[in-house]
Amino acid sequence: MRLIIAGGGSGGHIYPAIAIVKSVRDLVGSLDVLYIGTNHGLERDLVPRHNIPFATIHAKGLLVKGLNGKMQGVWAALRGLLEAMGHIRRFKPDVVVGTGGYVSGPVGLAAVLMGVPLVLQEQNVWPGFTNRTLGPRAKRVIVPFEEAKKYFRAGTSFAVIPNPVVITVEQDRAALRQEMDIAADQIVILATGGSQGAEAINRFWLQFLPRFQEHPEWVLLWATGRRYYTGIMEQLNHIPTWNPKQVRVFEYFYEIQKFYRMSDVFLGRAGAMTIADCTAFGLPSILVPSPHVSEDHQTKNAQVIANRQAGILIPEPDLLKRGETELIAILKDRDRRGKMASAALAIYDPLASEKIARTILEAHER
Repeated sequence: MRLIIAGGGSGGHIYPAIAIVKSVRDLVGSLDVLYIGTNHGLERDLVPRHNIPFATIHAKGLLVKGLNGKMQGVWAALRGLLEAMGHIRRFKPDVVVGTGGYVSGPVGLAAVLMGVPLVLQEQNVWPGFTNRTLGPRAKRVIVPFEEAKKYFRAGTSFAVIPNPVVITVEQDRAALRQEMDIAADQIVILATGGSQGAEAINRFWLQFLPRFQEHPEWVLLWATGRRYYTGIMEQLNHIPTWNPKQVRVFEYFYEIQKFYRMSDVFLGRAGAMTIADCTAFGLPSILVPSPHVSEDHQTKNAQVIANRQAGILIPEPDLLKRGETELIAILKDRDRRGKMASAALAIYDPLASEKIARTILEAHER
């Protein structure tokens, strides 16, 4: 089987694409694959590390402000379309898969124009512009929740499959806690604003800091993001009550699955793959959607999790007012945490990667 897969810009589009490649390969055995991205996106660095052949096209966003920006986006899309058609003509794929991001638009459209079966995998409840546009022309659109269907046009063919999470961490919770000198009965909070961090979330933890003196049973694992780390550490070093064993500060979680496994509660952004990780590890979550993402899609992600009683949605402007009350209520209520954890685990599907791979194979065989 020959597969072209396209997705880029953010890890939320790239990591699912990499997981899909592995799952299809496991299913069919022999797989020739070409990953198409851009030469300026995160995929340029991530994909080759997984020994996946990589090619590039030009692509830019169309949903930008200003006539000049829109014209540049249209020109890049046309150029990218021609380049994508060239890759398809040379590679001759049996199926093309798009996981979102600017780059998947030209590649998906090229597949449609050239009669190659197209499958789209959407990670968010609110689908991106590319997937909304190409959805009716795809053989199948894979969405993580039923709620996502209503945002597509009539005639779209769906498969509802949660976002794929491959759990690779081998140590159990007890071993990981022992490794980090965290007691079995302590309550661990995992906090991150993503790879770059989130100023509002960091500000919340600085405000919340005095609470840890009152509750030695609480431990915070806090990733500030690279651009905020130095400044946060400078502030903490001037706070005499800061206990670095209880409030542990990181620039970034490089092996984040270890941190998910040893934690009891998550507080952070509502990106699709962050939510998928929380469900995979059964973590109750307090989700603070980023107000800076396109079309406010993180709020819709968080709302679905809140509706299923697996998490709480707090808009960023309300975090300093509501966050402390909501977090303390969860930390003090073990039964509630247990119910939220069960609700989160009920969303996770350990066979999601395999089901997505089978859906792709079915599209090829039709």
